[in-house]
Amino acid sequence: MPVRARYSLVLLLGFASTALVTPTSLGMDHLSQDTAVVVIQGRQFIPARTVLHRGRRTTLSFKNQDAELHAVMPYGLFAGMTPSISGNSAVEFEGEGFKRVIIPPDGVASFEFTPTAPGDHRYICDMPGHNMHGIIAVE
Repeated sequence: MPVRARYSLVLLLGFASTALVTPTSLGMDHLSQDTAVVVIQGRQFIPARTVLHRGRRTTLSFKNQDAELHAVMPYGLFAGMTPSISGNSAVEFEGEGFKRVIIPPDGVASFEFTPTAPGDHRYICDMPGHNMHGIIAVE
């Protein structure tokens, strides 16, 4: 029987601020899914660039380790879809669907979806005075 791979996050910190999703074998009873985590700390998204795989079921989590509210407002990543969002965050919608999620201190927002739009998708924290931005790259 073939062994299915589960993907886990490997962080490369320092000068190459990119998260890569890489395979690790966990046995045949696990479903194949990608997982990536972005930490919010010191008014920064860490890593600044996260790579996801097109067409693979993905859980993308944002964990706020700051003592203030932060928001995640992606551009184009969820176009034409409605992601499943969990955690202790506040989700905002507008006419076209999902707009942003506001994450409290020590909070988390997790998106479950299958990335379909390849390319670099910018996201920001649009809270007043916060100059935070990152990239989700779908390859």
